[in-house]
Amino acid sequence: MADETQLIWVPLGGSDGTGAERMAMEVEPVGSGVVRAARPGEIVGTATRTLAESFDQVRAAAALLMDRLTTLPSPPSTVEVELGVKINAEAGAVVAKTAAEGNFTIRLTWQRAEVSPPGG
Repeated sequence: MADETQLIWVPLGGSDGTGAERMAMEVEPVGSGVVRAARPGEIVGTATRTLAESFDQVRAAAALLMDRLTTLPSPPSTVEVELGVKINAEAGAVVAKTAAEGNFTIRLTWQRAEVSPPGG
């Protein structure tokens, strides 16, 4: 039974929480505490964060990655990072163990501009 997933409502609105739109997402069951039992396909609850708030976490991580990887003493011409991101009812966006395990696969690519030689 530990392999079963649950469905939750995830509000889509901005960080102010005013958006009324929501979508159902499949998530791993909460590991501890009492969770309302549900039949397969039945919604068991609502996420505590909006999807926008959850991806603000991913955005901050991406900005940090870009800063750290593109400011190396000898930076590569291209940096590509692929993350599997899954949604957790309490924590919001969580980086998955593997990209295939996530609700979303996000590929971020940065390409360094070529520097022209002086007078060229």
